[in-house]
Amino acid sequence: MKVITTILVLCLSLGLTTSLNAEDSFNKVDLPFQFRDSYEMQPKFNSAVLKNLILAEANEDIEEAMEDIEEAMEDVEDALEGIEINIEKSKPPIMVTFDATPYDTPLMGVYLSDLDFQDAYEMHYDYNYGVLLDGVVKGGGADNAGLMENDIIMEFDGVKVRYEDHLSRLIKSKNVGDSIEVKFFRDENIMTTTVILGSRKKKITEEEVITKDGKIIRKLSPGHGGGSWIPVWYMPKDKFEDVNEIITSCGFTKLREDGLFLNGGGGKGMIGKGWFIGGMGAGYSIDRKIIDTTGVKRMKYSTGYGGVTLDKRIPLSRKLIPAIGFMIGWGAHTIEFSNIGETYNWDKLDDQLTSSENNYIKIYKKYIMFQPKIACLYRINDWLGIRAEVGYMLSYSYHSGWNAEICDDTFEIKNSPETSYDGYTITIGPWFGF
Repeated sequence: MKVITTILVLCLSLGLTTSLNAEDSFNKVDLPFQFRDSYEMQPKFNSAVLKNLILAEANEDIEEAMEDIEEAMEDVEDALEGIEINIEKSKPPIMVTFDATPYDTPLMGVYLSDLDFQDAYEMHYDYNYGVLLDGVVKGGGADNAGLMENDIIMEFDGVKVRYEDHLSRLIKSKNVGDSIEVKFFRDENIMTTTVILGSRKKKITEEEVITKDGKIIRKLSPGHGGGSWIPVWYMPKDKFEDVNEIITSCGFTKLREDGLFLNGGGGKGMIGKGWFIGGMGAGYSIDRKIIDTTGVKRMKYSTGYGGVTLDKRIPLSRKLIPAIGFMIGWGAHTIEFSNIGETYNWDKLDDQLTSSENNYIKIYKKYIMFQPKIACLYRINDWLGIRAEVGYMLSYSYHSGWNAEICDDTFEIKNSPETSYDGYTITIGPWFGF
């Protein structure tokens, strides 16, 4: 830029000097009207005077032109700052590419205009400097500092403001985030305030992200939480082998080997960065009765599990949100058998206690559960979605075999199997919330 400016100055100076030093050229100068008569009367004296006058005026024009050129060069430099120009030396034509990077300049957030005599007169403003505010940007630095439309900016960081472009250059000379003291005129009073210069770049919020191509988009939300009814299809690894063995031995129909349909519910809430903590539980029960020669037999089987859940959601789109996580908790198999073969007799209670056909027993096996799982939520709207989940139940029993409970007393059942609760779980159902 300095080279261009120097060349312009040399050209102007050379052209002007050549014209003025040539006597023939000077004699052909079309003199201003006020100097024509005096020149004709005293040609020798006025020739030198007029030459000096014209040189003085030309110098002033050159100085003004130079100021305009310097201002233009500054604007060009500002525009080109942050732009990398690459020239590829190859076969003609020469390829020139521009790599523009975001260039940030401070922003005051004002609309300006030069102050004229009429404005100053109507506002009773007695100073010969200042810039009129035509308006302020809502939420900008000037607005936050209390500046208003029709205020007159008198000083910016201690410098008297002469005209609109002068204030613009003063603002550009500062940095984003600088606190600047501004003196202004309002309603015949001079006041001061502090303006914090803003940025021309769009601020990135916590809910936004910049893409590879430089676009600013909203981050995909993992949601906030919710809950619902949770249906579970439970498929045990052992296909209820041990449970069906004891049930069929007592004369009852066995359970389905391919699985059971459990009902339950649960919910969760976000704790930050896509992590959700919550709880859930599901269970199943069946009650069967048969009548034989010994009386009425009854079998009640129940199973279930529940615990605390921790999930990490990874949204792929606004509607599709997969997740991975686990549940840790507890579970159990419980079977109750009863047989009613006779009525109780007050007078024979002692004998019936030892030899009665009326009997009841409750047996169970309990577990500590750990269930890794993957899930996917499809949002239908802001409050309703469809949730699917697949998991595998891992179980550990903290007691050997099965136990029996009679009159709140617990007894170990000899030769009972080490039944596992391991198996797959599949869940598909509605989800309320997000």
